[in-house]
Amino acid sequence: MSLQLIDAVQNALKADSELMSMLKLTPSSPSADIVKRFTKGMEPEITVSKDTVPHICQYVMPGRYATNPLVFEGKFCIDFYGKTAYEAKLLFERAFKTLHEKRLFAQGVMSYLCVLSYDSDFATGIQGAKGYKAIFDVDYLRMN
Repeated sequence: MSLQLIDAVQNALKADSELMSMLKLTPSSPSADIVKRFTKGMEPEITVSKDTVPHICQYVMPGRYATNPLVFEGKFCIDFYGKTAYEAKLLFERAFKTLHEKRLFAQGVMSYLCVLSYDSDFATGIQGAKGYKAIFDVDYLRMN
């Protein structure tokens, strides 16, 4: 189920043309180009450096099943990397407008409203790359 949630998050982000232009992409960019800017997981497939940012990593945080076993009370995290702290924060702000208090849909998963629960900058340890983290709460339904 977690991969389906991350697919829904990425689909919502890819559908936002303003965010995609900030990533130097378009919603119709080839998947080979999109993979260079989006990672499904904590660790990027590429080496993040000042030459490979902006970059976004999306992954699921621990959650739990609700009383109804078809509802999962979950969290997902998005790490934004930019050349400057300001660029990383701008990416976050655009993603916030795209995801906060919105529903996510993908094959096999449908969510209730996503709600931002935490955001802050973080140290990357990478010269020329700054980071910003956002954690969203989201309850989602398993579609059988």
